[in-house]
Amino acid sequence: MITRRDFLKAGIAVAALGAVPRGFAMATARKEKAIGVQLYSVRDDLSKDFDGTMKALVKIGYKRLEAAGYSDGKFYGKSPAEMKAYLSDLGARMIGSHTGSGLLAEGDEKGWDFWKKNVDATTELGCKWIVQAGYPSGDIKSLSDVRRLADQFNRCGELAKKNGLRFAFHNHVDEFKELEGKIPFDVLIEQTDKSLVTFQIDTAQLVYGGFQCHDYVNRYPGRFANWHLKDANPDGKGSTEMGKGIVDFKALFAVAEKAGLEDYFVEQERYNMTPLEAMKYDYDFLMNADYVKW
Repeated sequence: MITRRDFLKAGIAVAALGAVPRGFAMATARKEKAIGVQLYSVRDDLSKDFDGTMKALVKIGYKRLEAAGYSDGKFYGKSPAEMKAYLSDLGARMIGSHTGSGLLAEGDEKGWDFWKKNVDATTELGCKWIVQAGYPSGDIKSLSDVRRLADQFNRCGELAKKNGLRFAFHNHVDEFKELEGKIPFDVLIEQTDKSLVTFQIDTAQLVYGGFQCHDYVNRYPGRFANWHLKDANPDGKGSTEMGKGIVDFKALFAVAEKAGLEDYFVEQERYNMTPLEAMKYDYDFLMNADYVKW
């Protein structure tokens, strides 16, 4: 299964409305659905033709974007100011950015310097979210390590909040493998401050972990303000176009308000067509789903 953990190195919704919605109840009044896209979905296209691919996404209707990585103070080779201006000209906005690191050693100020610089760049880009995109499973040997990671997330959340950002953690599969009789994902939720840390549901990865997305929302209401909408292949390998897999999107959107949903992004890693055709397919799926109210 492809995950973004190995990739970490490598829009405005409607112009007249301006502001990003602050909550589900506020967002339901929108006339146009606020469908975002994680740019990892078109990673190969971007590497071949960045400008053409970005324009194609905006033409489909994706004006709310999420970056797949941050490196050396830049996003896709552009400084935060350059990227912000470029997207503004397209009528789009970078709502969030994926980044990440391993489990930092205690007293590792070099590691924290990375987070501080990252937060500064993400703020300058005009984002709302900064997201740790991977679980450092290679560093996790015990529940004590999981709790220390939760403490790290709280500190990341504090850094983000001081800069007007929101911090989120994006799940994969390893967090759902039992450790010392506990599910690490549960420990992370229970050991983090809900005012500082939210959890970005990767719908396919959570299902591959053996659970249902809406069940987690019901178990931990208010902790899932940000979603990655990804359908899971029945064969357990990667993702597919929305509606072709085994994720119960209708049940998830039924608990959107309970989750505290603010933003959601389409993500797809495997395709039955070209990546851009898949992005159009997924966009149309959400636009035509009567249970998606915004």
